[in-house]
Amino acid sequence: MVRPFPSWASTLAVAVFFAAQLGCEDSGTDPVLKVENVTAWKIPAMGPRLPGPRSVAVAPNDEVVLLDNGGRVLVYSSGGELRRQWEMPEHDIGRPEGVVVLEDGRIVVCDTHYYRVVVFHPDGSVERMFGSYGNEEGQFVYPVAITADADGNLYVGEYGGNDRIQVFRPDGTFVRQFGSFGTEPGQFQRPSGIAWHDGKVIVADAVNNRIQKFSDQGDLLGIISSLALGLNFPYDLGLATNGTFFVIEYGAGRITHMDQSGTVLGRFGTTGRGPEQFVTPWGIGVDSQNRLRIADTGNRRVIAMDAIISTGGGD
Repeated sequence: MVRPFPSWASTLAVAVFFAAQLGCEDSGTDPVLKVENVTAWKIPAMGPRLPGPRSVAVAPNDEVVLLDNGGRVLVYSSGGELRRQWEMPEHDIGRPEGVVVLEDGRIVVCDTHYYRVVVFHPDGSVERMFGSYGNEEGQFVYPVAITADADGNLYVGEYGGNDRIQVFRPDGTFVRQFGSFGTEPGQFQRPSGIAWHDGKVIVADAVNNRIQKFSDQGDLLGIISSLALGLNFPYDLGLATNGTFFVIEYGAGRITHMDQSGTVLGRFGTTGRGPEQFVTPWGIGVDSQNRLRIADTGNRRVIAMDAIISTGGGD
């Protein structure tokens, strides 16, 4: 079923436009994130079209899984070699965003515009799908973010007027939900990035320009203020090995590295077409060596780099 383009989506588009215009501004006082070995990975063409990457997930073996806006799932080696690819079961009315790789290698994708979650075997065959359009438990409007905890439970973020996080068992059985649409503490406007760490769920609350932290039972533990950090449409986040995390800012064209108390540890990047710049970056993944893989969507490439971080961090 094709749903009408909602009025809130046009408001979001306008907000993103103005955020992108402001994204190149920098106070110049933030610490610099030190990186090395910066390279660009190519996205394979689809006929005459060159799609852009949207979402990134890193597997336990450090393979990198991408979703692109051609409706494909692409699996790369840790060094950037394309190993396999397949198309989503359907993608005529919209492309997916939000992917996680489980410990056993299965790949779970938020099939955004089909209001469901798709679980793939590592070879790309479909194991199961769950979800349908709606606002009830286990239903979705636009699911866009997903992560898993140590037991394989799935945390799915959605937007579209019923912005919330839903939690499912590995078999897709609904467990609980938390959050709602709005600007108050514990509410969301497009929760587009999620990470689980040591019993805590960290959420990139994109349109509210903030990061929120919850227990994995859904209790709000704190808000990292956009006023303090100057976050500009934080679209996704990825955990470093020491519990700190990297946020990709769609509006600012940069990466912000911070700890879970909200301290900025470093920033890197500006909006542009250069080798160390980004245009509307959509997703980020971090591997076991703290190597970053960024979906540089507007530039139709993946930027890979090694982050130099301290051994401290955490909560």
